[in-house]
Amino acid sequence: MQFKSGKKDRFDLTNFPPSSGSSINNISNAAIVFDDCQNCLFLNSAAAKILGDRLDDLLIVRDWINSKTKDIVEQTVVFQAEELPNVIAVICQEKLDDLEIFISRLDVSNEFWQELQGQKSLTIEEGKKDLEDLNFTSTLEIEPINPAIALDSNHDSLTGLPNYNLLFAYIEQEICFARQEIDYQFTILFIDINRFKVINSSLGRIIGDRLLVAVSQRLQKCLRSQDFIARMGNDEFAILLSNVEHLEYATNVAERIYRELSVPFNLGGYEVFIEASIGIAPGNQHYTQPENLLRDAELAVSDAKRHKKSHYQVFHESMRGKALTLLQLENDLRQAIKREEFILHYQPIVSLSSDKIQGFEVLVRWRHPERGLIAPGEFISLAEDTGLIIPLGFWVLREACTQMRGWQNNYGGLTTWKISVNISSKQLALPNFVAQVKQILRETMLDPHNLKLEITESSLVEDTQSTIALLQELKSLGIEFSLDDFGTGYSSLSYLHQFPFDTIKIDRSFVSSINNNADKLGIVRAIVTLANNLGMDTIAEGIETVKQLAQLKALKCHYGQGFFLSKPLDKEIVEHIISSEIANSQKVDVEDYKSLLDEQIAKEQLLFQIEQLRQELDELKLEKADLEIMLDNTTEHADLVESQLHNEICDRQKAQAALSLANRELEKLSVLDSLTQVANRRRFDDYLLEEWRKLKSEHAPIALILCDIDYFKFYNDTYGHPIGDYCLQQVALAIECVIESTSGLVARYGGEEFGIILPNTDAAEAFKIAQKIATHVHQLHITHEKSLVNNYVTISLGVHSLIPGSEFTPELLIGLADKALYEAKERGRNQAFLYVPE
Repeated sequence: MQFKSGKKDRFDLTNFPPSSGSSINNISNAAIVFDDCQNCLFLNSAAAKILGDRLDDLLIVRDWINSKTKDIVEQTVVFQAEELPNVIAVICQEKLDDLEIFISRLDVSNEFWQELQGQKSLTIEEGKKDLEDLNFTSTLEIEPINPAIALDSNHDSLTGLPNYNLLFAYIEQEICFARQEIDYQFTILFIDINRFKVINSSLGRIIGDRLLVAVSQRLQKCLRSQDFIARMGNDEFAILLSNVEHLEYATNVAERIYRELSVPFNLGGYEVFIEASIGIAPGNQHYTQPENLLRDAELAVSDAKRHKKSHYQVFHESMRGKALTLLQLENDLRQAIKREEFILHYQPIVSLSSDKIQGFEVLVRWRHPERGLIAPGEFISLAEDTGLIIPLGFWVLREACTQMRGWQNNYGGLTTWKISVNISSKQLALPNFVAQVKQILRETMLDPHNLKLEITESSLVEDTQSTIALLQELKSLGIEFSLDDFGTGYSSLSYLHQFPFDTIKIDRSFVSSINNNADKLGIVRAIVTLANNLGMDTIAEGIETVKQLAQLKALKCHYGQGFFLSKPLDKEIVEHIISSEIANSQKVDVEDYKSLLDEQIAKEQLLFQIEQLRQELDELKLEKADLEIMLDNTTEHADLVESQLHNEICDRQKAQAALSLANRELEKLSVLDSLTQVANRRRFDDYLLEEWRKLKSEHAPIALILCDIDYFKFYNDTYGHPIGDYCLQQVALAIECVIESTSGLVARYGGEEFGIILPNTDAAEAFKIAQKIATHVHQLHITHEKSLVNNYVTISLGVHSLIPGSEFTPELLIGLADKALYEAKERGRNQAFLYVPE
């Protein structure tokens, strides 16, 4: 149980050694913790039970402690029970067996806890007369705590960060604060490192662990000292932002984290690039359980990954509804596999040279008992995520092979037709994948030469060597393979060289714009040429117009499929097509002899006319042959030139994109302070001039706040420059947290000074903002032993506001704000002063 008196700052367990708070809470003795300002910070469960609802009387105990600890600065005192004042006997409504009060500074050291662990027992003498009824025991046992065990229970052993258990407790505490103060808000950021499994498996677990440690360090750099970070799982982290007044601050932190993690990591000679997906869940008094808030943050992460519009998403109630819908769909999908609610449709694959069907691609449809026919786009990704794609994929393969063999038996022939079936990466990863395919072929009695398996590029990334081995084993049986969606994934030419592919499938994204996009046309031509050189076929997907078909025929693409040729068909329609292809459509009615005779005469007449023309054509044959040779040479040369030109254009576009990105980064660096990541002095001057001109025409006020960290030179000299830099970063974050909802600019003005420009802000409002900044900086609780005004780092602020006019200048505004800052320092520092002209 926590208790706070006389201050709004929450009791922060991070100020104590790991697990000390939970250790105190679990001991059977009553324990009360005060800070050096006599604020009651913590009561353990035993103390709360003893005091009951008389918690207000702790103020009396505090005053007594104050009288006992006037001269205590660094040392720790453990008071024996009989030394407590008589008021304890009045407060306690039940028998008090053991009671002790811990009094220490908030920034206690490990030596304090070691000292307590060393106390095997503290002898308690017989109580005074007024306390005889309390029946104290003769000894007070303090059992030593094993630091390793404590660390394992509350902290991650790899990164040293708190784990889920400690985060859970902190969120509970934030929920309590939100209930006490309606306007109090906090936020959870859930961070998931994308594709960490690939990094771990390719570079090894040692590099993977080093990456996680480096990620945790970068995340901590993005936070204020009062923020809390925990490692949730293998590649997941959670951040608790306390006392967040506006959601914009949380999104700014998410942006900062994304930028920080986008910088490559140098680990053991490897340059590792990562990206993160971030879910943001704002907390408030409506939450009752920590797990609900974490659940909503994870839902936001899933939404960010699914839509890929942004690297972060803020939780919305609709996400919970979508998640429930997805869960219901998953349950239905599991039942559908058991009940075999799926049917197969077949899309014809047509030869573009003969316009004849050469086979079918199998597409699965779900006949849902309530929703009707569901397209694969709605459930295949879910099946992939849940692993249900494995039983579903083998069911599709078995049904397709059975159907193809049935058509061969029923109609005869079809020996050259092939049935194409998509295979998922999870199926390929199975150790018995080859055995299962062989078993299906045996049971369905389908010739392996009539089966083609389609594999996407992304399926080939993991465990390349074993994948090559199993594909080659199936290839030896006569099964063919297609590389699906070529050009949309990793597009490594080494795949075509290493893997035994027979066909390259050109993705519909290239085919759809082949008529109006020269780059796409060049890519399709290059793919066809590449396939021809490697002895492979090409299949163009998504043919929807006659122009696309004509272009693909001109490029000599071998096969095509798409709605223009035929949409996916059910079994009955396919059987009708097969019968039409095979049946003899040239039967002649023998009784219609006269009609045949007339037709024969007409043919003879046409042949005579053709013979006359043939003589003229013979004379042009040599010239025609020469022209064809010239045309072929010209086309080959043009293809080569176009290919080279296309490569040069691609290289130039990449270079321009890289240059543009570098320019944007340089532009950011040119206006940002490299240490604090707020604006620098150059940006400060430019922004002030821009706003001055605009507000002058609008006749609106502009305010300036100049801040100076009190006795910062003493701080730097005492703790060193690295700690001083950290202090500057934390102060900058605290100022940003206040200014985030205001249209203004925070800049590092120089050294330990900051400047805040506030357009459209009058003097009274600017002064309120300055006071809030002073409060936030103090609440950072950064210890400053050499400060002459406080035990923590504080800040002095000068404020001035005016309406730009011909009689005023930006320099005057700066000068008057600086004069106000000087006055704040003269008045004792740790305060804001508003300059008002006489």
